Amino acid sequence: MQAKNPFKYGVVVTGKDFVDRKKEIEMLKKNLLAGQSIILYSPRRLGKTSLMKKVMHLFPKQVIPIYIDLFGVSSKKKLVKKMVNELMISMYPKLTMLRSAIQKLLSKITVKIIIVKDSIELELKTGEGGIDEELEEIFDLPEKIAVKKGKKIIVMFDEFQDISELDGGDIEKIMRSKFQHHRNVSYLFAGSRISMMRTLFDDPTHAFYRFGKEMNLGNIQKKEFASFIKTKFEITSKKIDAQAVEKILDFTDGHPYFTQKLCQQLWYDAFKTADENMVIDAIQKIARTEAGFYEQIWNSLPMLQRRLLVGLAVEPEANKYTQEFINKFDLKTTAHVKQAFDYLEKKRIIEDREIEDIFFSEWIKMFIP
Repeated sequence: MQAKNPFKYGVVVTGKDFVDRKKEIEMLKKNLLAGQSIILYSPRRLGKTSLMKKVMHLFPKQVIPIYIDLFGVSSKKKLVKKMVNELMISMYPKLTMLRSAIQKLLSKITVKIIIVKDSIELELKTGEGGIDEELEEIFDLPEKIAVKKGKKIIVMFDEFQDISELDGGDIEKIMRSKFQHHRNVSYLFAGSRISMMRTLFDDPTHAFYRFGKEMNLGNIQKKEFASFIKTKFEITSKKIDAQAVEKILDFTDGHPYFTQKLCQQLWYDAFKTADENMVIDAIQKIARTEAGFYEQIWNSLPMLQRRLLVGLAVEPEANKYTQEFINKFDLKTTAHVKQAFDYLEKKRIIEDREIEDIFFSEWIKMFIP
């Protein structure tokens, strides 16, 4: 029977599929256990969710971690529902305990217990108080539970920046006013939209200004990734040349998502041994395979943004605001360059002034004149 492809991307990875991050894991554990809140900046697809889930399983038994994903939460009411469900069901998985806890801990939030195929969910009912009263109660709930349980709680928010799109700052103010008094709860605020996260935590006009210790998640060390790649090939009875591994990591710079994606393609292509030339072929094969998706993106963009993307792909190290660069790629003025950058960043096509998807960059070089 043929072995399964050992490389995974686009999903949360655990166990032997998790690569390195020893320093990041130690930093998160140490600070969160000490009561220090952490702000985790992580561009998309760098494995922050896998890192958070990994750390959750490494705390001592007297510490209870709770993961809350805020991606796509589109209203205050949905935020309350999300937090009620994650906090209450995680802490009180048994139905009798849950019913009792609801009565004792929630006075402003009215919920109904729904049971479907042994799965419990809490539905919000319309209460007498307003939504701000519900927010105040839900933001205080982690500390109440921690005191009642006599344990430390660590709340991990994923895609935290999405709260900023709900109400223009009211949620931040209410949340900060509660969290700053919590003595038995540590918070991890993680987000992939870096500019929005920095506005929330680095702008002195925002309630969460300098609320926690900042941590930037970067690419994985090439040495650790090289060992991982070699091992994954070997355990599936294949081999990979040292030069091929070097070529992979030179291209991806240790980015976990793109490294795993490239290795997955290379593993499929290699009958017995993967070499350097096969890496080049695999890169081009992925760019061609994704061509339909990339064409949709390209065709949706104004001409100015297309020209800037060509410049970013062809000369990634160049200063994009020099007259030489502007003239070469017909970008008109520095103001137009900034306008194009802002547009592409909002569309999440670029991150930190670079094309976010390295295979999209490769496609541009291959197919755009």
